[in-house]
Amino acid sequence: MFAFELRRALRSPLLWGAAVLCLALRLVAVWEWLPDQTTDPVSMSGAMLLLAAAALLTAHLAVARDRRPGVPQALAALPGRAAARTSAAAAAVVAAGTGIAVLVMALYLAIRAAMGPSAGTLDPFEALAGILSVPFAAALGAVLARWVRWAVAAPLAVFLVGAFTYLNGNQSGYGDWFLPVVLFHGPDWPGRPSGLHVLYLLAAVALMGALALLRHGRRPARLVAALAAAAVAVPAGAVASARAPGAEVSTLRFPAGQARPERLPAWVRERYLAPRSRHCERHGPLTYCAFPGYEPWIPSWVAAAGPVAEALPPRLRDRLPVVRQWAESWAAYDDHDAASVRTFMVWGRAGTGDDHRAVLAADLIDQVTGLGRANPSARESCDARGQARTLVALWLLGQVVPPTLPQDRQVQIGGSSYAAGPFPLGVRYGSAEVGYARRLLASPTARERVWAHWDTLTDPRSGIGEALPLLGLRPEFAAEPVKGRPC
Repeated sequence: MFAFELRRALRSPLLWGAAVLCLALRLVAVWEWLPDQTTDPVSMSGAMLLLAAAALLTAHLAVARDRRPGVPQALAALPGRAAARTSAAAAAVVAAGTGIAVLVMALYLAIRAAMGPSAGTLDPFEALAGILSVPFAAALGAVLARWVRWAVAAPLAVFLVGAFTYLNGNQSGYGDWFLPVVLFHGPDWPGRPSGLHVLYLLAAVALMGALALLRHGRRPARLVAALAAAAVAVPAGAVASARAPGAEVSTLRFPAGQARPERLPAWVRERYLAPRSRHCERHGPLTYCAFPGYEPWIPSWVAAAGPVAEALPPRLRDRLPVVRQWAESWAAYDDHDAASVRTFMVWGRAGTGDDHRAVLAADLIDQVTGLGRANPSARESCDARGQARTLVALWLLGQVVPPTLPQDRQVQIGGSSYAAGPFPLGVRYGSAEVGYARRLLASPTARERVWAHWDTLTDPRSGIGEALPLLGLRPEFAAEPVKGRPC
């Protein structure tokens, strides 16, 4: 009977359709990002809710088959009793759903690993938790089929569990660990009680299987199985909830009534703020410092900041700032971050990460040209039209990405918006500066001319009219008047 039900479950278009859909949707969502093993299993676990919903509906349809009009009479002549049919149908959907979930998670992690240099640290329990959400949902479908007579019970359960999981996770950052899936995890957050979560899910699957069978009579074995599973599931979920760091992270990131807590936990300082919390490597004129596990991304940072550093006069290269990876959650406590160029705990893939590359390059450019000191607040962006250093800054930016007119927008990097106002340099400029920068990029003598006249070109008092003959350019574009606060 189990083999028959298993073949039916494995031929279910609902299960396979949901598997393909959740895998495709998740890959589309992360296609622009380099893989991060710390967060990829968690994000895929959230997408796995689609497969879990399909497993719940499939199990409900299979187990509730006995209750359709005329079916009990037709099945009465068979040797198997109702309890055996419930066991076979529920176990078959649990087994099929688990196998498909393992395949989906393995495919996703393999595809992500092939999408570029992979960073972070893989927690296998996080991947297992995403997989176990599918048998959890299948067992829940079996319970509903036996104990609830409403035809809409399964679709209603799918809606309520999905909505509550999403809303609860959004509000608290971690959500309730008694839920099958906890949706969110920041790459710079502490480790989660994922092992206890897996134990809770395994016990919960056994508990719901026993509850489905108890509908057919209170046999001692069923009662013992239900009580034993509950004795494991409830404490495991409770301890995991107590150990979940979501509330602590939220309090530390957004302290109430003060700029920041007087004392931080030791794990924050040791992992993200201590002088030796990062591994540093020298590439060309710049030093790059990454958190443990993120060293594979250093070549991507070199591709963004290295060309800018190489375009600077040789005499400036010995005192360039360090490129340091930035823990977004704890940036307010990083006293060493102001003197460095910041890079992120997420990064775009080659060909799709121009925003990240532009922000990193612009941070370095702002420091070496002085535009950062002239414009300390993006909310009060100054206007750098007509200044020679604006032209130099756009030429430096052109070593990495094509210079364009500034855009008033925010750049989404990680969990929040990093850059606001005119993107990417953070100052306002016009079409004349962009036009001259493009001409300078096409000039074969541009680098030698910029190096020879660097001090004059980066002086805030130097205008474009003074810079053009020094750069070998002729007047070509109409100057635009300064609008707002000058830099």
